[in-house]
Amino acid sequence: MIVLKDKDKLLEDMTKAGFGVTGLAKEVGCSKAHISGIINHVRNPSPYIAVKICEQIKGQFDAYFFIESVHKKKQA
Repeated sequence: MIVLKDKDKLLEDMTKAGFGVTGLAKEVGCSKAHISGIINHVRNPSPYIAVKICEQIKGQFDAYFFIESVHKKKQA
């Protein structure tokens, strides 16, 4: 699962790149609600969306996101 690291860093770099939530959503190819959910830690981006966000704001993946390991415990 991909998780946003730092909301403030993402918002700051979005602004520097000239994007608001609506503009970034349009360029990434998803809804404004989806981007807003990612920013507010309500949704997690797919790998595709996370990479598209990084491409649009010209940032490195690991500056904004991390991959959280999700393993099911073996049942005895």
